[in-house]
Amino acid sequence: MLDERVRRRLIEIFGDRVLFDPEILSHYSADAMCEPGAMPAAVVFPTSTEEVSQLMKLAYEHEIPVYVRGGGTSLSGGAMVVEEGAIVCCMTKMNRILDVRARDFQALVEAGITVDELNVGLSRYNLFWPPDPASSPAATVGGCIAHNAGGVRAIKYGVTRNWVLGLELVLPDGTVVWTGRGTFKRSAGYDLTQLIVGSEGTLAIVTKALLKLAPVPRVRVAVYAFFDDERTAAETIYDLIMSGADLTAAEFLDRVTLRALSRYMGFEYTGNAMVLSEVSGNDPEIVKRHLSLVERVFREHRALAIRRCESREDYEYIWRVRKGAAPALASIKPKYLVLDPTVPLSKIADLVDMIRRVCEKHGVECGTFGHLGDGNVHPNLLYDPKDEEEIERVRRAAKEITRETIRLGGTISGEHGIGVEKAEFLPEEVGDRTLALMKMLKRVFDPKNILNRGKLLR
Repeated sequence: MLDERVRRRLIEIFGDRVLFDPEILSHYSADAMCEPGAMPAAVVFPTSTEEVSQLMKLAYEHEIPVYVRGGGTSLSGGAMVVEEGAIVCCMTKMNRILDVRARDFQALVEAGITVDELNVGLSRYNLFWPPDPASSPAATVGGCIAHNAGGVRAIKYGVTRNWVLGLELVLPDGTVVWTGRGTFKRSAGYDLTQLIVGSEGTLAIVTKALLKLAPVPRVRVAVYAFFDDERTAAETIYDLIMSGADLTAAEFLDRVTLRALSRYMGFEYTGNAMVLSEVSGNDPEIVKRHLSLVERVFREHRALAIRRCESREDYEYIWRVRKGAAPALASIKPKYLVLDPTVPLSKIADLVDMIRRVCEKHGVECGTFGHLGDGNVHPNLLYDPKDEEEIERVRRAAKEITRETIRLGGTISGEHGIGVEKAEFLPEEVGDRTLALMKMLKRVFDPKNILNRGKLLR
C-alpha cells in the first residue's frame, strides 16, 4: 500500500489520470509474456516530461519501485510488475509527433506513440521509421528503444538503435537530461543514447526521441519458396545475401508453423519449410532483376516451388500469412513460450536443427519462424497451462535451447530483451566481469534501484 501522502501527491500531479482500483490495476501487472505479475499500488498516465519528472522525484524520495509501460507487448516480461506496492508509469498518453524535419530525415516524437501511428503520420512526407516489430500496431517507440526492437526489415535497415539520434530522459531522481544530436554521425563524448537503447527501462525513462527516418520505397515485391526440410531452407541465406539482391526481408517458417497456418487461414503449401523474401526499391525494372537473383538462389537450393507476388493483393496476403504465424500456433495449444535465439549466419541451419532436436527429445511441440536474414528465429514451445507435466517439459526444453544457443556463439536475445524470462541466463552469456560492469552502471544511474526492479540484472 502507498502512504496516504504519496497517494495525495499522485492525485495532485495526475488528477484523474491516476488509478488505484485493484480490478483495473491487475490489467497493468503483466505484459505479452502472459505470466502473472505482482499487483501495483497505482498506475499513472503522464502527458508531459514534467509530470514524469515529478513522479520520479516522489518515487525516489520514498524509494517506491516504478515500472514503465508502453503498449504492453514485451515478450520477455519487460513491462511486468515484479514487486507489490509499485507504481506503473504508462506512457501511452505521450503520443505526439512533435516535429518532422523532412529535409533532415528526422522526427522528434514522444515515447508513447505507436510505431504504426508514427508511420501513418510520416506518410505525408513519403518517409517512415524502419524498425518493424510484429506488434507495431500497439508497440510504442519508447518500448522499441527499451528493447532495441528489430523485425522483418532488419536485414536491410538494421534494428532500433540504428534509427535513434537522441533521447530526452528522466533519471530515477527526476532529473531531465538530453542525449545525442540531430546529426547522422557524432564523435563527442560517451554515446549515452546508445547506452539507453536496449537497457530495458532500468536506467532512465525515455520521454522523447529524435529519430532518423528513411524514404518509403516506391516498389515492394515478395517472393517465397518451399523446401523439403528446414535445414535446406535455412542454408539459402548466405547465397541470398551474396547474390547482390537488395533484400528487405528474408523470413523462415518451419513445418509446424506451415501446418498451423494451413489450418488457421487456409494457406496452401508444399514441403516442410518456407523462405519469404522481399525486394524493394524505386525502379521496377531493377526490383525485377533482384527478384530474379532471389529466385535463382531458391532454384539452386532445390526449392520445391517458387511463387512471386505479382499483385498488391498477393503481396499483402503473403505478409498477412507471415504475421499470422504466432496466432496460428496459438490455435494448436492454448499457450506458448516464445524464445529469441540469434546466432552468426553460418550457424543458422545448426540453430534450426538444434531447436527441432531438443524439442523432440523433451516431447514438446514447437513451431519456429523468424528472421533468417539476421540469424534470429523464434521457437514457440506450445503447451496446455493445465498440464503441469507438459509445462515442466517446456521449461526444460527452453533452458536447453538457450544454453545450446550460447554454445553456438549466439545470444539468448536478438530483439525481445532479457526482462524476467531470460535473466537467469544472462551471466552465462556475458560472464561475471561484464555483468559486474553492467551492475556498476545500474548503480550510477539508479542508486536506489527503483526503475524496473528485478529485471535484466536482478
